[in-house]
Amino acid sequence: PGDVPRSRLAQARAADGVVDVLPVTIGTGTWQKPARRGPFGPIPPAGVGSIGLLDVPPDRLADVFAVDRGRVFKSRDDAERMGERLARRGTLLFDSRSKPEFGTLADVLGLPESGSANADPDHPEVRNAGRLNEQRAEVVGGFTLGSGFSWNGMLLTSEETLAEFTQSPRDRVTFGLVILKPGTDASETQRQLNALLPSDSKAYSRDEISEHERRYWMQLTSVGQFLGVAVALAVVVGAIFVYQMMAADIRGMMPEYATVKALGYRPTYLTFIVLWQALLLAVLGYLPGLVASFGMYSITRNVGGIPTEMTAERAVLVLVMTSGMCLASGLLAVRKVHAAEPADLF
Repeated sequence: PGDVPRSRLAQARAADGVVDVLPVTIGTGTWQKPARRGPFGPIPPAGVGSIGLLDVPPDRLADVFAVDRGRVFKSRDDAERMGERLARRGTLLFDSRSKPEFGTLADVLGLPESGSANADPDHPEVRNAGRLNEQRAEVVGGFTLGSGFSWNGMLLTSEETLAEFTQSPRDRVTFGLVILKPGTDASETQRQLNALLPSDSKAYSRDEISEHERRYWMQLTSVGQFLGVAVALAVVVGAIFVYQMMAADIRGMMPEYATVKALGYRPTYLTFIVLWQALLLAVLGYLPGLVASFGMYSITRNVGGIPTEMTAERAVLVLVMTSGMCLASGLLAVRKVHAAEPADLF
């Protein structure tokens, strides 16, 4: 995402309704992967790997991350306790949802198999040495964030430690998180900030920056383009499959359709019958697919580490797309019904 001068944070604090602006910096480093526990015994260290680095003020962890629902830290008290540990230079927190290649939190901390530094609020402080950018670092606990398309593992640290291990400039930050006074109009404050700040900085609302990230990954990267092509291909293949299945079914029932026409039923009625069959196929195929998708989402979250879930809007969208695909196939197949002639019965 680039970075901005730290002075922009002070300028932003001058806007009406702003309580504080918290610096957040993102970086990368090389991390010595620890020995891991495998299903058939210990797995020796597997060399080094690239890992994401996140720098936030240690005393403000509870203001930066979601703690009320236990998403990143179990509670505000847990965040404050971890912040006290991060206040010492050279200390890190390890993301417990990092990819398996980085080991579990217990592996990194050298705890017994069932141990976890942030599983129990009363757990005594534990430390374990690691190597970040070929320098000795100390892991003093964990947090729960999750990986994404940009990183497979994540370490959380303080500004002083990040600068020490990466030689990053102290006068630059990646983001400034703006905290507003209760009751403040966020849109108005955003307009003030964009008018106040130079052109090298921009104020985003939470929804805007989420949409910006979504558009980037879906439209400007190979990952998003692959997913888009996969969806389009699935719809095309599904439409062809449903058409072939319905066409075969219609061919096998041509005498019945011819009899219905001989009895005086209009072509619109026959069209309705075929489309109703297509809609039934859509619904009956959608239901097991919906159930299977919950399993796939769970695998994506727990194995892939990507925080994704099935929403009502997404479920309805897929149902509409499935119904449209099957109805389109039905419209193509219904031509064979109209070709049925009662004279062919004799």
